[in-house]
Amino acid sequence: MFQTLSNKILTGVITLSMLLLSSYEGNNARFENVFASYVGNRIFISAELTEAFSNDFEELFQSGQRIDIFFKVQILDFEQQIEEKIFRHAVIFDPLNHEYTVYLEEQGERLLEADYAHLIELISHFEYTYNAEKYRGGYIILSSYLKKIRLQSIKKEYDMMMLWKFKQPKIKVDCQPQDTSSN
Repeated sequence: MFQTLSNKILTGVITLSMLLLSSYEGNNARFENVFASYVGNRIFISAELTEAFSNDFEELFQSGQRIDIFFKVQILDFEQQIEEKIFRHAVIFDPLNHEYTVYLEEQGERLLEADYAHLIELISHFEYTYNAEKYRGGYIILSSYLKKIRLQSIKKEYDMMMLWKFKQPKIKVDCQPQDTSSN
């Protein structure tokens, strides 16, 4: 059992070392299916982060190190910012059970996932509701980024934004009050 675990860890370390030394093609991460609506006194925001986790991410997620994806939401009432929040989606791989622990902060969920494709769906989906009683209308700015991680196996920092060609996906969407009265 311990031999299998050490083999998986060693494989992860070797894969990461190859990742750092190899040439790679970065991802063109962007937001799609963006929706922002203001109804009653709540702003509902949802979006999909697409083309963000191909190429080297599967090996990186399976390294056993916690990988964080950050989502930043800015809500502006015309030109004045009324809210700014940063949420984290975290992934940790368990090589013994061959499953991922996924934490989606804005949804307050912690999940276990064995299927890599479903993992990508989970961490790519962003959904947030904000209580905005005096919102008059404006827009929402949503962005995402990755932070540097320290790879213990090689004792160096690794800038995860390299995998997104050092570009933060960012989108600005109009968000006006919905008329809920009927004629």
